[in-house]
Amino acid sequence: MLHMLNPRAVVERYLGALFAGDADTARQCLADALSFQGPAAKFSGADAYMKASAHAVRAVNRIETHKVFVDDSDVAVFYDLHVDHAVGSIPIADWYHVEGDRIASIRTILDTAPFTAPVVGESAIDPVCGMTIGTTSAAATRTFGGETYYFCSTGCAETFDPEPRATRV
Repeated sequence: MLHMLNPRAVVERYLGALFAGDADTARQCLADALSFQGPAAKFSGADAYMKASAHAVRAVNRIETHKVFVDDSDVAVFYDLHVDHAVGSIPIADWYHVEGDRIASIRTILDTAPFTAPVVGESAIDPVCGMTIGTTSAAATRTFGGETYYFCSTGCAETFDPEPRATRV
């Protein structure tokens, strides 16, 4: 159990652990009844959120924090997420609400337009995240059951590898 009551310290510990691949420590920073709202998804419960975000987190190369604002139990973090994807980096604004020593809610704001750029030529649907990608610009491909699958990032491809049947959208 965490014994930090400083909301900024809780959020910084969470972000550091999450993007360093330490899912156990990141999960400890979240309240069980976590509420998450982002541009394309909503989750109730920390476990559901951690499971859903795992493939995206694997595509992160680094995080570049620009500003952190604290107002009592609320923490706002503005950062660039450098990812293993054609977009390179994504500017993100997160609003965290901390209760006690756990993050109770997260609201993520980011521009999804770079991920939905028009696809030129043949396209395919990433079977993990559902994104439409160009077959010639896919970050990774896999062949399973005689069929070729195209992925937006190596993180999605790595999520597909252990159980190809279970990860199809």
